Amino acid sequence: MVALEPAPPAARAEAFRAAVQPATTARWELTGSRIETVAAGAAVHLPGPSAWLLVLDGELAVESWQSTEVLATHDAAFLGRAHAYRTRATRPARVALAAVRQAGGEPPVPERFVARGFATASRGVAALVELCPLAAECHAGTQFAASYGELLAAAMRQQWLDSLDEPVDVAADLPPELHRVVAAVARDPAHPWTLQELAGLAHLSRSTLGERFREALATTPLQLVRDARMRRARELLADADHSVTHVAFAVGYGSVAAFSRAFTAVHGTTPRGWRAGSGRSSAEAGEPGGPDDGEDRARQEHRRQTGAVEQPAA
Repeated sequence: MVALEPAPPAARAEAFRAAVQPATTARWELTGSRIETVAAGAAVHLPGPSAWLLVLDGELAVESWQSTEVLATHDAAFLGRAHAYRTRATRPARVALAAVRQAGGEPPVPERFVARGFATASRGVAALVELCPLAAECHAGTQFAASYGELLAAAMRQQWLDSLDEPVDVAADLPPELHRVVAAVARDPAHPWTLQELAGLAHLSRSTLGERFREALATTPLQLVRDARMRRARELLADADHSVTHVAFAVGYGSVAAFSRAFTAVHGTTPRGWRAGSGRSSAEAGEPGGPDDGEDRARQEHRRQTGAVEQPAA
């Protein structure tokens, strides 16, 4: 019997990407776009049926019944069901908004996808959106509207694919049912995943999914979620522009306290301590002093508006 060597990391990463890419990608067509200036606390009315937005300046909170995403300057987002979200400015903001119609195939990005630093990663596209919003007369069906949409879709999809670092060190022949779970968590670690939901993705019972994970990955489904969140948290904490509060909500925790406990359990230090040890002090990040679970205005407002309850550490 000949022993087979494991696939090299590059091959495993390529196999993982192939597993999460649809065979046919839907086209985006813009049906209109605009630039809005929004006062702090004011609502942002999303176009539909699907919406794309780019924060040119300021900060937004995008809320659903499940979670809240905080978007900072240069962040973009695609919301596949715009009506399911409530969006407001947590600071004075200037926002580019576009109504998107998808046609044919699977969406190019997840139904809810936040592209951090989009305006930096795709400077040309961001500049075009800011300088040349789609005029009302360029209605759906025109070549310009379709081309504009394809440009945005390509830039968003590339950023999504670039973010798909292999979440666990797995062989390229991971069973399809486990690949579906791993891919879904990688696409959206901030989603409030439950064991029942993950088992549904794999079409397995919760106990069987746990057994398959232990056999193939030496971990559990909820540990996979936790690891994906922590990986994203480390990326965000490395950027001094993101406060600990911003990071907590961005990776799916209902409070800074819950995030700090989960982060400390994994890393042996608080998020603030990890940042300081990485050469980034809380002062550089513009954060107030005090413990990591101190509430800032954004968290207070979030809890007041939604009555958010802390999620158990995943």
